[in-house]
Amino acid sequence: MNVYKTHIILKINILTIIISTLISHRVNAQIFDDYQNPPSVNWKQINTASFQVIYPAEFEEEAQRLTNKMEQTIRDLQKSISIKPRKISIILQNRDVVSNGFVQLAPRRSEFSTTPPQEMDYQDWLNSLAVHELRHVVQFDKLTGYLKPPLFEQLALAIFGITLPPWFYEGDAVGIETALSSAGRGRLPSWEMPFRTNTLSGIKYSYQKDFFGSLKNITPGYYQLGYFMTTKMRNDYGGNFLDSLLTNIKKNPIRPYNFSRSLQKFTGHNTKRWHSETVGELDSLWRHQLAKTQPINYPVFPQEQKQEVMDFLLPQMLPNGKILAIQRSYHSVPRIVCIDSQNVVTEIIKTGIQTQAHFSYNANKITWDEMRYDKRYLKQTFHVINVLDLKTNRYKQLTHKTRFFAPTLSHQGDSVAAVEINLRNDVSLVILNSNTGKELNRIKIPEGIVLQSPYFKEDGKKVITIARSQKGTNLMEIDLQTNAFTFLIDWQQQQMERPIYTSFGILFKSHFNGIDNIYLLSGPLKTIKQVTNVAFGAFNPSYNEHRATLLFNNYQPTGYLISQVKIDKNKLDSTTKNQNHFINYFKPLLSQENPKDTIMPVEQKIFASSAYNEVKHLFNFHSISPVGDDISSIDNFDLGLQLMSDNMLNTFSTRIGFNYDQNTSRSDYFVSASFKKWFPKISVQYRNQAQLSSIRSQNNSNERIPLRWREHYTEIKTTIPLTFNRLNTIYSTGLAIGTSYTKRYQISIPNLNIANFDKVNFPLLVQYYFNRNERRSVQDLAPKWGQNFNFIYRNLAFDKRLSGAIFSMKSTLYFPGLSNNHSLQTRFNFQQRSGDYSLTNDIPMISGYDQLASSKVNNTLFVDYRFPIAYPDWDIGPLAFVKRLKGGFFADFENFAQRTNFSPRTFGIELRADMNLLRFYLPNFDAGIRAIYVNESSPQKVIFTYGLSYTY
Repeated sequence: MNVYKTHIILKINILTIIISTLISHRVNAQIFDDYQNPPSVNWKQINTASFQVIYPAEFEEEAQRLTNKMEQTIRDLQKSISIKPRKISIILQNRDVVSNGFVQLAPRRSEFSTTPPQEMDYQDWLNSLAVHELRHVVQFDKLTGYLKPPLFEQLALAIFGITLPPWFYEGDAVGIETALSSAGRGRLPSWEMPFRTNTLSGIKYSYQKDFFGSLKNITPGYYQLGYFMTTKMRNDYGGNFLDSLLTNIKKNPIRPYNFSRSLQKFTGHNTKRWHSETVGELDSLWRHQLAKTQPINYPVFPQEQKQEVMDFLLPQMLPNGKILAIQRSYHSVPRIVCIDSQNVVTEIIKTGIQTQAHFSYNANKITWDEMRYDKRYLKQTFHVINVLDLKTNRYKQLTHKTRFFAPTLSHQGDSVAAVEINLRNDVSLVILNSNTGKELNRIKIPEGIVLQSPYFKEDGKKVITIARSQKGTNLMEIDLQTNAFTFLIDWQQQQMERPIYTSFGILFKSHFNGIDNIYLLSGPLKTIKQVTNVAFGAFNPSYNEHRATLLFNNYQPTGYLISQVKIDKNKLDSTTKNQNHFINYFKPLLSQENPKDTIMPVEQKIFASSAYNEVKHLFNFHSISPVGDDISSIDNFDLGLQLMSDNMLNTFSTRIGFNYDQNTSRSDYFVSASFKKWFPKISVQYRNQAQLSSIRSQNNSNERIPLRWREHYTEIKTTIPLTFNRLNTIYSTGLAIGTSYTKRYQISIPNLNIANFDKVNFPLLVQYYFNRNERRSVQDLAPKWGQNFNFIYRNLAFDKRLSGAIFSMKSTLYFPGLSNNHSLQTRFNFQQRSGDYSLTNDIPMISGYDQLASSKVNNTLFVDYRFPIAYPDWDIGPLAFVKRLKGGFFADFENFAQRTNFSPRTFGIELRADMNLLRFYLPNFDAGIRAIYVNESSPQKVIFTYGLSYTY
């Protein structure tokens, strides 16, 4: 091969590596999303001394109210941590139906998803967000406030994440949201219920298992764990304890196990011991509570023999006595099922993504709601209504691009009632035709009230629903003939849920005695009586008049099972006779925080608002960061720094930096920009980089001479990524087109006889991908069914001095294995090359390829069978917590259609483990070893490889 061809191949390989890196699919390696809103959103802002509030124009009224609340609340939130936080940007996202919020650094901002959820504590959603998320702002600034933009925000985020376990900062925020309001999750029996159930059932896990969770057992969750552990700190050591603790941690930012050692300094206990002390105290309190409530032991069904985690939510009885429910488990995706008298479970339909589990049955129809993505702008999501006819088994998506929640069918099955929450957070009850989706009626609900889980009266003339506001919760009855509404009781400081009509009154869930139970509102005096008296929690009542049977979810250590009872209304006790036995663990915090000001109504001030000019805020330099995040091999680790800029709306990012390449012993310089506001995403990159290769000596063909040069490399790329979802399947597809220009200089061999080596003119790249995958359960190693295809085409059509093209196809297909949660995966890859791309490989190579005799590869086929081995939940001291062991067999074929026999070139086995390392909640690590057998003559028949990957 001549020198010219050698270096053309070198150029193409370099180009291939760079472009492939830049257009690879988005990976789950970041904690915060970088999604965008539609460009049609008209953004406005309010600026105060403490906040820049950025919000859509139609959300003006709520933005004003929230700004008032935050200005008042921020003073109270800094009291127990003794720090006045710096000004921060708050972005109100009103197009996302998933109720959420977060605070981040790099760049410094907080996002509130403003759509209120259907199930939460009994207060205003935005007020709850303000208290909880702003507490995180105070925590950030207490620990890392001295590290400021434009250079150090990412460093601050890293120190915060490494130093504080998530249970601490989330638990503290839950404690504050409870102390500084008349609600909060610390007041909800349903929220602490998994922790309480485990403890009272004698199921006490290690600190790491309670913290990191499990793939086989229900654990408290780090929010709940952290709430009790941080509240105990303040209960035992006073209101200033957290301030002292964080101050000590701040003084030792690089000390190993900094948090645990600081905790031990003040309490004499490390985190593991503090967990034990907390659980011990809670065990005593909860057993004392249990003795007071004197629960009844109701039989539950269906009882799994293996004691697997399994929910059968929202049980509803069919006329034939069979029961419908939503089944959730760790080993299968959510689905609506039918349970017969022998406890045989039959699948009806798999459901898609739900913000809360919900479905309704009547007249041989089922309706439920699901979340749908916007195809391009993932900051915008929708909530649609689905209907399934059980007679014909016909499924229909009744609405499109709507914001409907908790649909319920009339007893006749001809109408659906649903809660609509629009972009201004205005709430309406909407009645739809269940066959066509046509709107039949709309009742606007008074401002400040959110409706939950409506339910039709048997004659279809009225609807009962839960009303939630800052006052608490209430039972609201709506007359569909007059559109008038009536509050049936006084406002309650209760988490009331899912009311239903019966012939003798209204059943609903509440917690008047300190445990979630089913209650009845009946009689002319509207007396509330307790119907159930369970040990842990009763939810989701349904009543069959013909059989006079109440069905409800009865929570157990393995999940939400079903109980059924006959109701004798004459033997029910009034709630006035029953004391509230909730342990009120938060109570000492009230005297420490003195929250009277935050509970009082906020005096409304009108703040000046103005248009938010996105062009003026395109550049927001916040951090100097190391270049790259690949640390799999220290030999390939590039030393470098980059200055990062990301605007507040995730529409424009820039990077400026350099890195030292150990291979060339030279520095490279780069600048890049990515514009993501419009339908296509556009990115531009420039690099000034050093390159190193070698050529054969003209005097001695066995001798190679080093060749160095520098080059200007400029690239432009546009991509159109699209995402869809329907029921249990998620689709993604996209198109990318890119090109580049390379100019070389400072060539180390001045008289190098290589024609046209100095530049490469605009090679073309086109990529199209299509992915269709079913959702995965917690224990699934891969989707049960999935089809993924990636097509890439490159050519040199615009460079008259060079010629050649390459077309490649990469595919991954998933199939169910021989047992549940097993996975069979096949990957077929193909490439066709010509001209200057003749020796370029654009597809994955077989296992051990770098240690085998080289060959020209036209296609590869990988067959992998993977399976879980065990879920040990092993504590390996402070070093690791191992959740799952998994194994696999694989066979790798190369040019299999051209081989004399259809046999793999390599095959082998693998053993891997999912774990958390050094007591860090994130990232999750996957460590493994592969034994590769070489199926041909080779000096090394068995090759061992090791791997460590991570996800967030």
